[in-house]
Amino acid sequence: MQLSLLLMLWPAHAQLPLPIRLPGDCNDLDPAHCMLPFPSDFYTQDDAASVTGKRVQIPSNATPANLLDVPGVGLELGKTVNTQEWNRQDGFSFGSPILTYVPGLDLHQTWGTQNKPFAGEPNIQGSFDHRDHIADIARYQWVDAPIVLLNTATGERHPFWSELDTHPDATDARRSLILRPAVNLQPSTRYVVALRNLRNGQGEVIPAQSRFAAYRDGQTDDARVAAMERVFDDLARAGIAREELYLAWDFTTASTESITGRALHMRNLAFAELGDTSMGDGIVQGQAPVFSVSSHEVLDEGEYGRVRRVVGTVSVPNFLNLPQDLLGTAGSAIGDGLAPPLTRLYYANATDELPAINPLSPTTRFQFTCDVPLDQGPSYPMTYGHGLVGSQGQIQDAQWPRRFGFLPCGADWWGMSTKDLVNIVLILADISFFPTLADRAQQGFINFLYLARAATHPDGFATHPCFQANEDCATPAPSLIRTATAKDTPVFFDGNSQGGIMGPAMMALSPDIDRGILGVPGINYSTLLQRSVDWEGAYGIPNYLAYRDPIERQLVLALIQMLWDRAEGNGYAHRLTTDPLPDTPPHEVMLQVAFSDHQVSNHAAEVFARTIGAPIMLPGLPGGRHWEELPYYTETARYPYQGSALIYWDSGNAQPPNGNIPADEGGDPHGHPRDEPAGGWQEAHFLLTGEMIDVCQGQDYLTAAHPQNQGAYGCQVPAREVGEYQPVQARAGAAPGRGGAMSLPLALIGLILLLLPIVRPRAGR
Repeated sequence: MQLSLLLMLWPAHAQLPLPIRLPGDCNDLDPAHCMLPFPSDFYTQDDAASVTGKRVQIPSNATPANLLDVPGVGLELGKTVNTQEWNRQDGFSFGSPILTYVPGLDLHQTWGTQNKPFAGEPNIQGSFDHRDHIADIARYQWVDAPIVLLNTATGERHPFWSELDTHPDATDARRSLILRPAVNLQPSTRYVVALRNLRNGQGEVIPAQSRFAAYRDGQTDDARVAAMERVFDDLARAGIAREELYLAWDFTTASTESITGRALHMRNLAFAELGDTSMGDGIVQGQAPVFSVSSHEVLDEGEYGRVRRVVGTVSVPNFLNLPQDLLGTAGSAIGDGLAPPLTRLYYANATDELPAINPLSPTTRFQFTCDVPLDQGPSYPMTYGHGLVGSQGQIQDAQWPRRFGFLPCGADWWGMSTKDLVNIVLILADISFFPTLADRAQQGFINFLYLARAATHPDGFATHPCFQANEDCATPAPSLIRTATAKDTPVFFDGNSQGGIMGPAMMALSPDIDRGILGVPGINYSTLLQRSVDWEGAYGIPNYLAYRDPIERQLVLALIQMLWDRAEGNGYAHRLTTDPLPDTPPHEVMLQVAFSDHQVSNHAAEVFARTIGAPIMLPGLPGGRHWEELPYYTETARYPYQGSALIYWDSGNAQPPNGNIPADEGGDPHGHPRDEPAGGWQEAHFLLTGEMIDVCQGQDYLTAAHPQNQGAYGCQVPAREVGEYQPVQARAGAAPGRGGAMSLPLALIGLILLLLPIVRPRAGR
């Protein structure tokens, strides 16, 4: 606490020991920071062995330095990021913020939108600002667009929006220009960024910085000339003249193999241990995972009926370098203690690209909690993913499925659970430790895949008396689980908040789950964090104390996104639905979104939807509620609809701010959609049939919290059965009917924990 107070009193721009940077460490195109612009192929080197032909090579000396000094923990004043794990990648993130600094930049003047309408301040009712690029993303297509993001493989412009850092700590002297992909970037692709005719608040053109101007005007002959000329040639082919450029550079995105390869390899080894080596057919083969039951109790949940809450453990191959659950308390169940901090994936050799099962600790156990409905026939198994830094104890948030014939089983999101708090605190203070989160999260994905297999396998949970129709959890009786057959595998996923962010990655790896509900979801934490009250309200404070320069904070978010792609939906979204990973079935998802969510940004949710080709369903929001000038840039569709889609529910809050600050007006609608009985029926119907069906009878989707409804449910549960399970494969090749403009995915939010007094994590399903 004394350290925290000291840092809070330390002037933000006090003289501090700076990293010793050698010639060649810095990308000198933008003098505002050594690493700008970022991402950039300046920080790659040729590598014929990689898929992209590149290998990231970021010098640790170039990276942001923290300001913490904690003896004995390895944190030193001005410690830069150890980039060893970053430099294993063959390119940059699919959703990376694209960063630079332009002194005096006015984006409204630059885009010529300064006279468009705007009203009010952000986070108040009736506020809007149509001058901002995010209000009309299609501006990127303008022939004379001042900012261009060019896909050099296709010669086409990639959709994005531009924004200035509006975080309260940003000043004009350190206010980053941020470009955010509106649809995730393509893997293994080289992009060129071009800035031209940028203007200040007086409408004057801002002159280029001297270093870039030297390349542009042919006034230097250093070793970088050839690479810069390649950039100018790409832009010339796209009709952009070099003489009008303020700044231009290129970067290469990582390959799918570089991002998903570790987890996919772990999955294949883990299922081979069960005797299942042909997973793409969607049929359960081999043995069930080994499991045990440690406790059970019957709960009477009123209208939801009685459930038996069963707690136990599942054994799973261990791909981590340490045995897990070493810090469990005496007498506690396995999985009930704190996770060992600084855990990494295990590699048999230091040069190996893919992890292996740890020969010294080949298995580990994770804890599960299942709620078994006792007052209805056999139920469909479902895995449940909890909210921000929560636990499987949030299984109570999955009450709605039990009304419609589902049996939820929850597990902790390893890497991002309550048990990971110690490790998360270390990461907040020193981003060098971030690989530990990404590594443990990938083990967590394998845990979830084993949980689904244990739940659906005929020789799994269904064989234990606690999952059978008895009153004593002991007498053999008929199973209460609808297990897999020789034709299909009906097991599903439901995740909310953090579960809606990490869930897409787990689902993209799953050989068993073909449909899921992603409640209040989004992709790419680099967009989500500063747009979340969870991060801004508590979890970001220790990180802001450690990294105090506004430009470096944006660079930190960009750096961690490179590794977070391995551990959240951003790295897997483009392989989630119609183009699945090898030996993996296609998947369908319902994105259930709370309009103006305080914790998970709607902007990130729509990026997710566009990336996976999921339209926004109509009816939905009332007219004029969306922030876009001409709704929607994201594709739209009308009910009934077959396939993945995004559904908005509106509680009447003010529109979300356009910039990188959270929505926080009124009550937080984050949990409202999941509380709607009609929304629960709609989800259940989708899981079993793949069909999006209108539950609001052609009216706007307003929650009970909306002032118009005054606490009453405006949408009704249809008076008919949900139906029987129809696998995704049965409809392979069917052409969904869509209408509208385009399609976009969103990014979820809320994260990381505390270093100050312990703050109870916000509960969330």
